[in-house]
Amino acid sequence: MMRLITYIENVALWIGCAALLTMGLIVTGSVVGRGLFNKPVPDDLLLIGLLMVCVIILPLGYVERQKGHIAVTVIANLLPLRMQAVLTAFGNLLFGLFLGTMGFVVAKKVPSEIAQNLYYDGRLDVPTWPMKCIFAFGIAAFLLRLTVDTYKNLREAFRNAKQDV
Repeated sequence: MMRLITYIENVALWIGCAALLTMGLIVTGSVVGRGLFNKPVPDDLLLIGLLMVCVIILPLGYVERQKGHIAVTVIANLLPLRMQAVLTAFGNLLFGLFLGTMGFVVAKKVPSEIAQNLYYDGRLDVPTWPMKCIFAFGIAAFLLRLTVDTYKNLREAFRNAKQDV
């Protein structure tokens, strides 16, 4: 199971990296097109904004696995290990509820947006639902990692509790 979660996180990370590279190519193409031919890439700002979803959301699970999020631990480091583990698990739970709710609400809109054939205004008529699916997938992958980390933190807290007795 852990190998599958790690694989999903790695695939999501590489998709996010590809999206970042694509953003750079769109910007470069738009600047060169505007400078040389007076024709930028159509809907370049919209495409870059949509690709930003991939760049920000998809790597979340990988970053959580690497413990790469910014954390201020000046006071928390002074607490006993058991309390640190409990607080980390509580923080994971709150953050998971917050992002999980966002992911659920966004995913819930997708079927109606597909049925209504909604799209962003512009020259390319980009549909609205694909990036919402990617957002929901990225959040789901992150929640998997958060669940694993919360379980590990709670196990650590109770393991330390048994040692304290």
